[in-house]
Formats: sequence, structure tokens, C-alpha cells
Amino acid sequence: MNSKLFQLGIDPIYIIAIIAAISIVALVLSVIVNYRTIKMWHRYDRFMRGRDAETMEELINQLAGQTEALRDDVATLKFNLKNIAKDIKSNIKKVAIRKYNAFADVGGKLSFSLVMLDGENNGFIITCMHSNGPSYTYIKEVIGGETYVSLSAEELEALKEAMESDILL
Repeated sequence: MNSKLFQLGIDPIYIIAIIAAISIVALVLSVIVNYRTIKMWHRYDRFMRGRDAETMEELINQLAGQTEALRDDVATLKFNLKNIAKDIKSNIKKVAIRKYNAFADVGGKLSFSLVMLDGENNGFIITCMHSNGPSYTYIKEVIGGETYVSLSAEELEALKEAMESDILL
């Protein structure tokens, strides 16, 4: 036993154990890499089944064309959505009605104030005052939630209720 390992004071069994551990780790890694390679090969085979380079190029060109068409469609939809959002602001979407007795001698709450506003609180108030004789109907313009004529208590209540609501019609 004139081994140089003995002269260094290292037992050869430790070196053999380290080499065996490294071999086992290498074998495990080799199996994992081989499994992944086989898995990737199966995916590639499924993907390429019945295709050659020319048909793959046609497929890629077709998909690129479809992608461009979808981009154009999205741009058109965004443009249309912006226009619709602008239009919705000017549509009547806030409504309130207040029924009441305009005169003490008339019952049944046959008088009313109807408020109709858009998204920016522009619109009108229609008031119908019912009496035993003739009935009276008025319309008052509302701009930005305010009127330039005086309002009755019922009209003010209806206007406030309409401005606080946001009902989509």
C-alpha cells in the first residue's frame, strides 16, 4: 500500500463515496433532462404533424394577418366607445316625479312636477297644476342643475331628487 492517498492522509473510501454521490446526481439530472427532451419532442411532433416549412410559413402569415385585423377592430371599437360615451352624456338619464295637491280644494294628488335631466344636469321640468277648473302646464329649462326662473317647493324637491339619481333609461 504505497498509494499517494495514504500518504496524504485521505481514506480512499471517502473519495469513492463522493464520486458515487456525484455519479448519482448526474444520473438523476440526466434522467430529468431526457424526460423533458422527450416531452418537448412530443409537443413538437404534435405541432408539426402534417406540416412542412411552407405550410408553417402560410400559417404564421395567416395568424399575423388575423392579428392585424383584430388590432384594427379594437381601434374601431375604442373610437366607437368614445363616441357612445359622449352621446350618453347628452341623453336623458336622470328622472324624478313629485305628485302633490296644487290647490287646497282639489284632492287626489293630480298635480305633478316631472324633471328630466342628462348626465350634465341639463334638461327641463314639466309642471302640471290640476284644479277644479282649468289645469295649467308649465315647462322650465334646467342648465347645469339650475333654473333662471323661480321654482315651487315641489319642483325644487323633484329637481334635487333627479340630480341625485342616476337611472339609465
